[in-house]
Amino acid sequence: MLYTASYFVPTHHHGLLLSVSNKIPKGFRVDGRLQFFAPSDQLLADWQAKLIDEDAYIERYRAQTKHNWKDIKLWLDSLDPKQDATILCYERQGFCHRNLIGKIIQHYRPDCWRGADVACIKLEQCKHCGNEICPGLDFDYCFNCKIWVKQKSVCNQTI
Repeated sequence: MLYTASYFVPTHHHGLLLSVSNKIPKGFRVDGRLQFFAPSDQLLADWQAKLIDEDAYIERYRAQTKHNWKDIKLWLDSLDPKQDATILCYERQGFCHRNLIGKIIQHYRPDCWRGADVACIKLEQCKHCGNEICPGLDFDYCFNCKIWVKQKSVCNQTI
């Protein structure tokens, strides 16, 4: 599944770390770079200098993705929904090109999309099938096995 996040919010990093920026923060390591999604230097410069607004940025970024569509499509076709990966850029919150990338993924590979800026929480696995289970108050549920399993550590105290 694919997620998006800022480099600087590691609690939102899932699986492989894929950069979609022109530069990677000093000392930060990624597992891959998707340069076809990185905004052009001119687009970034105009945005940072406040020469363009959000609508103009989106229009120019869309034109850029159309130009790079062959590479983007190859990447989209190669995705494995079972492989977790996070698309990373600089912006901590608010408007960012990774949100536009998320929309592309949602449209062309909805089976691979998991969300933007989602906290990474490791869930327990079902003893029967190995899939992640959904935690409940006293019992956990496995969507695959369709069974409820009593939690190991349920508080027996009364309030």
